[in-house]
Amino acid sequence: MSENNIPDSQDSRPSVARPLLNITSAIISALPAVDPRLLAVPVIASVVNEIGAFFDAASIERRLHELEVKLNEQTVSVDRLQERLECLDEHGRYVFRNNLKHLCLTALPETTDTLINSMIAYLMEDAQEMDEEICEIVSACNANDIRFLKRLKHFLEKGERAQQNQKYIEAQQDAAQSHENDSVGGGFFTPTRWQDRNVIYGENTIFWKDFTKFFNMINIDDMGRILNQTAVDRDGNENMEWAYLIRSLLKFQNLGVVQVEFRATMGTISANHVERFHITLFGQRLLKYI
Repeated sequence: MSENNIPDSQDSRPSVARPLLNITSAIISALPAVDPRLLAVPVIASVVNEIGAFFDAASIERRLHELEVKLNEQTVSVDRLQERLECLDEHGRYVFRNNLKHLCLTALPETTDTLINSMIAYLMEDAQEMDEEICEIVSACNANDIRFLKRLKHFLEKGERAQQNQKYIEAQQDAAQSHENDSVGGGFFTPTRWQDRNVIYGENTIFWKDFTKFFNMINIDDMGRILNQTAVDRDGNENMEWAYLIRSLLKFQNLGVVQVEFRATMGTISANHVERFHITLFGQRLLKYI
């Protein structure tokens, strides 16, 4: 072999990265509404190359354009996006890639806005572990779940909390009574006074009565019944929507978005007889993207 020839060990080395990271002109021409610079970002290019042959271009283009619009709204340039992607480790790149693939292929249209917001936050903010979980939660949502979250956010902004205020008063009375008991008997005898569990995490605790009253529902004091009985508003109109919203609430309990507390009753006890629920740290983060 002459010294001007490239050694076989280099000549035969496959160029794996180039065909994966460079998107073809055919796909660029099929997605005219998307900035070619965005399509040239390696992670995005690899996903589009992978799914372009199996999914219609119009749907992919629509989802990528949604991503592009959100990036522009949050003043994230393509160069900045690329820079943040390059900072990710292998795990982080797969997280973003998997969520991008889900966005383009399988995400329901009602969930895309929230999913894109959480994907951008995953790249641009420091709470990556939390935002990875949020992306996973959003990927498990359907249209009714997003509708429930929007109602929840609306209540947090405008809702009245009569039941919660009453519970605050009871908590203060219990605390005063406990202090009084501490001084009885000179420390030799302290009478026992049973108290109801009464946990309230400020604005992140929502009482079921306050929540349903705010939306003018009258016959769903026992939440579990609405999975078996149609809800009725104050005008006497049946409202099937609440059966779906309640199912979403129970689903979000399993996803760690809310923590539900239910009433203990004589006889049988239903885990759906909710008195209050708390918006968890994950739920608080998720609501930022709604």
